[in-house]
Amino acid sequence: MNRRLMIMRHAHSSRENPSLADHDRPLDERGLGDSPIVAKEILRRGWKPDHISISSSLRTVQTFENLGPELSEIPPSIERRLYHASLDTLLSVTESIPENTTHMIISHNPGCEMLLEKLSGELEIMTTASVALMVEKDGRWHLLDLIRPSNLV
Repeated sequence: MNRRLMIMRHAHSSRENPSLADHDRPLDERGLGDSPIVAKEILRRGWKPDHISISSSLRTVQTFENLGPELSEIPPSIERRLYHASLDTLLSVTESIPENTTHMIISHNPGCEMLLEKLSGELEIMTTASVALMVEKDGRWHLLDLIRPSNLV
């Protein structure tokens, strides 16, 4: 097995309270419902990661917490640098993935889409709670599959 990368955009968040800082916005009802549905599909496809890096925003942490017990048992690394991370920051996380492991990043757009496009050369829309599975073969990353919650209901 080569290195695998799962890129997940956080689930749908609330804009109900305009006085909240962007970093502190929680998931809304849709986001709370999408997370476990996507998690079941991740596990059904056998994509369970070895490590998870999460943006420090409330909505990304809640996305992780709502993925259910089999995924939330993986100790996460909550990282402030992943909050609206630049492409360079996301690439540095990617470069540090050990061989023969699967690493998951839960972050934000446009970073998720930019990382996917930079690595694979493919432009994909990463709706909220979408997850892309990438695999590295012979030094090049390839998009294997993409889960979108709208395709699961």
